Amino acid sequence: MSFASDARGEIARDACAHVCCARSEMAAALLASGGISFRGRDRYALSLTAAEGAVVRRYFAMLKQFWSVTAQIRTLVVDALGGRTRYQLVVPDEAAAGLLAELGLRDGAALFGVRQAPAPETVRYACCRKSFLRGAFLMCGAVSNPEREYHLEFAAPTEEFADFLTEQIKYFEILAKTTCRKAKYVVYLKRAEEIADVLTLMGASSAVLQMENVRIAKDVRNHVNRQINCDASNIDRIMNAAEAQVRDILYLDEEVGLDKLPKPLREIAQARVENPETSLSALGELLTPPLGKSGVNARMRKLTELARKLRAGEDTGL
Repeated sequence: MSFASDARGEIARDACAHVCCARSEMAAALLASGGISFRGRDRYALSLTAAEGAVVRRYFAMLKQFWSVTAQIRTLVVDALGGRTRYQLVVPDEAAAGLLAELGLRDGAALFGVRQAPAPETVRYACCRKSFLRGAFLMCGAVSNPEREYHLEFAAPTEEFADFLTEQIKYFEILAKTTCRKAKYVVYLKRAEEIADVLTLMGASSAVLQMENVRIAKDVRNHVNRQINCDASNIDRIMNAAEAQVRDILYLDEEVGLDKLPKPLREIAQARVENPETSLSALGELLTPPLGKSGVNARMRKLTELARKLRAGEDTGL
């Protein structure tokens, strides 16, 4: 199963305890799935279709528990999806109009008498807002595997629903963005922290834990890669500096002879030529008496300066 399917399955198994939350979630699910059909003269058909059987069973139990409505569950094989099985929940026709009114979705002034977003009192409490997000995600939501990218989205059927959904997310101080894609208004999040917050609000704690483990692993890998790149860069820098020092020493030897150098410079010059890949600290340990890194560096700078003056025809004092 995919990360998104696992998250939906986890959310679907989290029982709804309050009728206010059930009302909000069911309203979101019906609107998000586009499962409301007008049959004329105050008659409606209601259905929910999902890829996971757990989602459909959740709403079957919710209808039975809170509104004493016994729906029908069907299985569909969709050729357009490669023969995949989908699960459909069908509400009895005689219960449809009353259920819509109970969910705050009836409005005589709206097209076909159905609101495109629930009435404000449907999400009066914070728990109801969370439930609305839950219903929307189960029907039109998706979340990417955090191993690949951080992305959570809701493919809202209408702009009004997208705006209402965005407001519910904003209530929890999370800013979602909206775009239009193939006649759908997509509400989406890209930041790992915000995605984790929304999943937590919807009750997908195991998905959040998995996501956090992936994030930590990514941080460790990135840190190791940065350290490796830094070490490689340092090695390159050290080797380039050592090569330049050897070139200067060989130039001094060719032009004036190392025996003309003061003893401290002659010793460090000979040590560098014999150990071209050794660090300054290790080079100092080869001297008698040993010399610290700063002392070795100071002598190398003097050799470099002598080579520069000699190339420029300046007086070196040798």
